[in-house]
Amino acid sequence: MKSVMLLHRVAARWARFSGGERHQIVGAGCFLMALCYGLLLWMPGNKQLGDLIYKEQKQNARARASDKAGEGLKGFSFDGLDLAATREELTRARKSRVALETERERLLGRFVPLEDLETLQSLKSELTRLAESGDMEITALEHIYRRKEDRDRPPTLELLKDASEGNPYKRPLLRLKARASYRGLMEFLDGLSKLSKVAAPVWSDIGVKIEEADSAQHRRGSVPRNTFGDPGGLGSPRQWLEVEIHLAI
Repeated sequence: MKSVMLLHRVAARWARFSGGERHQIVGAGCFLMALCYGLLLWMPGNKQLGDLIYKEQKQNARARASDKAGEGLKGFSFDGLDLAATREELTRARKSRVALETERERLLGRFVPLEDLETLQSLKSELTRLAESGDMEITALEHIYRRKEDRDRPPTLELLKDASEGNPYKRPLLRLKARASYRGLMEFLDGLSKLSKVAAPVWSDIGVKIEEADSAQHRRGSVPRNTFGDPGGLGSPRQWLEVEIHLAI
């Protein structure tokens, strides 16, 4: 009801205006609407324009700084090398680093995955066969765990992870004990590089053992296969190496 009365009042006042006044009022209203619409369009556009101007100024400042730096490097010399030679040296160093990282990834791929216990057992069998193929007799081949009480436990993923975290090589370790001749030990070490997976020696303790041979044993031809030196004569001493090697696998 109030809105109807308000419309009547507006219509009555509108009727009082002459034709020219009505045209002026309508024109002013259109101008105000156009002004408001223009402001709504101008404000975000002006902000974007300001951002673009700021980015352009920032880029120009960087370009000027780069030009100044280039001018300052014209007489640049590092360890007797000019700028061009230094850049070439840097490129070679980067390529060398990439090659080293590639080789590192390749070597890491040759280690036994901790969860692959079957491959781990195959590697231990390879180590045994490698030793037995030469003048070497393995007396022990066991895992090195962090806790001594776990020594006789079979390997599990949890034990191998714990053992890896407990040494500086961050890989599981095997303790190999053996009796060997010098030739047998060298053949064993050379053969490690031919295994299907990595078994890298990281620690060793090698001692020479000498024992007077019994003449009766020599006559019976019972001199151990892993002796070295000259065991042929009666009374010749038996000699061998007592070896303990830790292998990172």
